[in-house]
Amino acid sequence: MNESLEQIAVYFEAVPLWPFLIFGFLGVVAIMVDLVNRRRRIMAVENFRNTIEMELIDMYPVHKRWPNNVNQYLTARLPEMYQNFEVLRVFVPQKNLLRYNNDWNNFRDFCSNLTDEKIAAAEQSVNQESDPRVVFHQLVTNLLKHAEM
Repeated sequence: MNESLEQIAVYFEAVPLWPFLIFGFLGVVAIMVDLVNRRRRIMAVENFRNTIEMELIDMYPVHKRWPNNVNQYLTARLPEMYQNFEVLRVFVPQKNLLRYNNDWNNFRDFCSNLTDEKIAAAEQSVNQESDPRVVFHQLVTNLLKHAEM
């Protein structure tokens, strides 16, 4: 055992230390980059969640009311939500990216096609599956699933 330790000690005396310093420096840089990326992901998730929760405060998570001229209301908020969607997309794992994009497209299409007439018709109908509030709530919930830490 002592002979093995002596061989290792002789090896380290003969080998220059600069490769070890370079590898150590690269390890520190890699850890710092990882910490920065984690912080960026946390900020992207928080911004995405906050944007959806603040822009849709009357409709999600508890539905209080539909705004007048709901189509204009929702489409006016889509650009800011889309910007945060794009920022968060960088941090979505590749295996979940298709689902993330599909959830956004479904939400965007729903917001673009929703009209006050559809809401009035749904309020008179007894069919819960076509209720815009239920569909809207499910679409937003699907989006926010991607913003879990």
